[in-house]
Amino acid sequence: MRIGRYIYIMCIALVMLVSCTEVSDNAVPAYPVSINLSTAGYWQTYGVHSPGTYRLFVKSDRIPANYPYTANTYTGFGGVMLVSDIYTNTPKAYDLSCPVECKSNVRIAIDEKTYEAVCASCGSRYDVMGGWGTPISGKALIRKVGLSRYSVVQKGAGYNILN
Repeated sequence: MRIGRYIYIMCIALVMLVSCTEVSDNAVPAYPVSINLSTAGYWQTYGVHSPGTYRLFVKSDRIPANYPYTANTYTGFGGVMLVSDIYTNTPKAYDLSCPVECKSNVRIAIDEKTYEAVCASCGSRYDVMGGWGTPISGKALIRKVGLSRYSVVQKGAGYNILN
């Protein structure tokens, strides 16, 4: 009887430990995302082609300036950061809004030395090039909030970014 009780208590402790380490990636309000990079020309011009490269898309600010935004293009809450994973060279996409600040105009930026995303306002750092937007330091790590992720789906000769 004591062994069964011990196993039960250990299972509860394990569940509590695992649940305490989860990182939420939905702190930023859900907004539509739809960026079409499915043609060879679009992907060649606006895509990410080598590990550690990134590109920003913010429709309201016309970033990039020459991207052909349409009525069906949506760039999330604070904009979209498209990155190329440093380990697998696959594209990943995140909302640019810092989940700690949760304001559409407070955006993360890439630290060119560390390849981490950094919020200039709260100082939080995120692993975007290989860690799925997980917090590394700052208030985001304390609050256990990561960047909102978007799907990057291969289509045609390129990719589409969707939520």
